[in-house]
Amino acid sequence: MPSDASPSAGRPDPTVPRSRIARLKALRETDTGRTAELAAASMLNNAIQLLFTVLLTRLLGKTGYASLAALVAAFLILQVSGQAMQAAAARAIVRWTERGHQQAYREVWGWTKQAIVLTVLAVVLGVVLREPLARLIGVDSHPWAAAVLPVSGTLWLLLCLQRGALQGLRDFDAVAGSIVLEAVLRLGAAVVLVLIGMEVTGAFAAAPIAFGLLAIGLDRRLRHAHHGGTLPDAAGGERPVPLWQLAGWERTVILSLLLVAIMQNVDTILAKRELAESVAGSYAAAAVAAKAVVWVAVGVALQLLPEATRRAVAGEDPHPVLRRAIAFLFLIGVPAILIFVAIPGWLLRTAFGAGFDSAASALPLLGTAMLLLSISMMSVQYLSAIGRHRHLVPLLVLAVAEVALLARQGWSATEFATIVLAAQGAAAVLMLALAWWTPPKPGVALVAADEPVAAVPPVPPVPPVDVPGPRGGPGETPAVR
Repeated sequence: MPSDASPSAGRPDPTVPRSRIARLKALRETDTGRTAELAAASMLNNAIQLLFTVLLTRLLGKTGYASLAALVAAFLILQVSGQAMQAAAARAIVRWTERGHQQAYREVWGWTKQAIVLTVLAVVLGVVLREPLARLIGVDSHPWAAAVLPVSGTLWLLLCLQRGALQGLRDFDAVAGSIVLEAVLRLGAAVVLVLIGMEVTGAFAAAPIAFGLLAIGLDRRLRHAHHGGTLPDAAGGERPVPLWQLAGWERTVILSLLLVAIMQNVDTILAKRELAESVAGSYAAAAVAAKAVVWVAVGVALQLLPEATRRAVAGEDPHPVLRRAIAFLFLIGVPAILIFVAIPGWLLRTAFGAGFDSAASALPLLGTAMLLLSISMMSVQYLSAIGRHRHLVPLLVLAVAEVALLARQGWSATEFATIVLAAQGAAAVLMLALAWWTPPKPGVALVAADEPVAAVPPVPPVPPVDVPGPRGGPGETPAVR
């Protein structure tokens, strides 16, 4: 045991750093530590994406970056679908492994093969339909950039499925590392491709390049860390679950997250059409800055969904997972809102440039709205994890109401943001109330008849045993059970 005496003068105590490292390692293994790690990874990803925006704005110029922004906006539709499938994969893997199904990688490998087939089809369709796609997106002068959109969607789907499986297997280190590495690879590839003359096409193609490289790395992680380094035997065991069937089982999770995504992004989409042209750009900048709070929630939710599902399936109380997530969100979100209140104009000018501060009064409202949206997001994922669907109808009504109120001209940026705040406030109160006071659904661990379950090994035959007769000779030979 280490001595309580003070160390000798001039000689540092070697036990101090070791004990601190041990404490840090122990903290990382706790649920709070994992939540903090995932939130930090999401925030770092967001910071690198901001650097991506700053660099590409200067490399492509105003016109080129406008085309890239239109392509990225089109990809957001595919991005939301992929994130919903990630949540579905995480919840499914948790349910299956909790019931003893030990072939999680078999399912992921099946999804991978299906995603590769979709990727090949996406490449062909993208090349053939590049001109119509470019006109639809509004980037007529960049048809080959538009051709990249379908393959970006399929590779993103594959990456999300792999991350979902890692969430379900509680490999949060790999999930957090992939989030940061995705942003680094995308930034590096974009800068290289733009500098060699590929301009907008190169900047947009950096995303599927990053997704593809990450998918290879995550497949290796899943195979070697969770499957012994071998590919599943196609000839033995059950067939893996097809993607369409996974989507059908987890349709509540997918639909819930799509509705949340509509409430998150509809104001930015409608601002360009409903607000004055001179205000729309500043409002969009304020909305982007406010969504920094959402990235914290995205990271926290990566741990909330599988852990709440695991507890519900095991018959334990999942509420501590929700309480910890909400507390962590307020710990990060409230200081961000205070900054938005204190220096909104300076923040927008510094981050986006002169002339982007005309909607500075909307930034505190939007920051608060995004904190409330984050509460809704985590509450919805929690309700999905415990098998409850009561939130779908009210969430749909609120999403439609927000769109209807925003889809009219004459609003100022502040009024526009006030409507967003009111809609997000109503959704947060209702979703959190449902999550807080709703117990897990009875039978949440039950599955459909065709879901994977633990394989029951066959009982080997037992040879008969001779039982001596009355005189020591052979008698009856009953089988021993």
